[in-house]
Amino acid sequence: MKHLNRRDTARRRRLRWAAPVVVVLVATGTAAAVLASCDGHGHPKATPPPTTVTTPAPTTSLPPTTVAPAVSPLTGLPQPNAAQLHRPAVVVKIDNVDQARPQTGINQADVVYEEMVEGGLTRLAAVFQSDYPDPVGPVRSGRLTDSAIADDLHHPVLAFSGTNNIFLPILRSQPVTEVDDDNFASLFFRTDLAPAPHNLYSDVTKLAAADTSQAPPPPLFSFRPSGTPFTGAGVSPAAAISISFPAASVLWTYAAATDEWLRDQNGTPDVDRSHVQVSAANVVIQFVNYIDSGTATGEGLPPAPIPEGRLIGSGQVWVLSAGRIVKGTWSRSSPTSTTRFVDSAGAPILLARGRTWVELVPTGRAPSVQP
Repeated sequence: MKHLNRRDTARRRRLRWAAPVVVVLVATGTAAAVLASCDGHGHPKATPPPTTVTTPAPTTSLPPTTVAPAVSPLTGLPQPNAAQLHRPAVVVKIDNVDQARPQTGINQADVVYEEMVEGGLTRLAAVFQSDYPDPVGPVRSGRLTDSAIADDLHHPVLAFSGTNNIFLPILRSQPVTEVDDDNFASLFFRTDLAPAPHNLYSDVTKLAAADTSQAPPPPLFSFRPSGTPFTGAGVSPAAAISISFPAASVLWTYAAATDEWLRDQNGTPDVDRSHVQVSAANVVIQFVNYIDSGTATGEGLPPAPIPEGRLIGSGQVWVLSAGRIVKGTWSRSSPTSTTRFVDSAGAPILLARGRTWVELVPTGRAPSVQP
């Protein structure tokens, strides 16, 4: 009996040690794998390293994303300063008699209008949006033609140096921020560049800060893609064009090397204060009717009728660009609408990107074109 108990005890001892192995084999696949990797003597077998198969990710060829560059509304040229795109237009009335030349800042304007004033002389309305130069001038008095120039620029600043009691309330009632040397005297200063009244100047950045809307202007012109020729019904070559106001003469000559028009006035090159000749990518000759809207007095001159250019309606237009000329029609339906320019077939006239001068020539004074 005692012998049997010893054998039974030994058998139970063997079972007790073996049981966990069975449990491990059943419960864990990892343990089974370890045991299976042993040779017959219990030594682990050498197993090859696992093979890793890398499946390359599928490649998708996407077309490059093209983002059109932001362009200035009045020139169509790329604008590197994104903030400037959202700033208002500033229209500055600039003196244009011989005593006031050379002017400052006009070669930085996006658009320049030349309008007839009393005595058959001319003054300039320079429109700044893509660049705000400092200084600019000399600044002179406002006229009713200026409101027609500014009204379609989405509430711009209109800066000038006084006007008569008839014009002032009309100008202040227009959709513009009216800034002159009476209500914003601190924005203007006198220089010693010329005797008064041809020496008043301002800073376009400070003028823009006075604006109450801070809204950019709409495009005034339709531009053609860069590098494409100037075309239109009846297009013809033009090397130069002479324009005659009653008391001022203008000559625009095409410079093929730089693809721009160079300006002379009263028989001499028209240069700015930096000694750079005034130039433009386009010259628009807009024939307009002038009416007498008042009488000018002062500065020791006899009283003279004040012309007002009528810019609402329609009329003839000649457009010069890239050494060519296209003749057509301009039309404008309201003070706040932009002017439309079409050729003789009714198609829009597409301008070159860059600065544009608009010559508001009296109807009936046909310029002379040199082919």
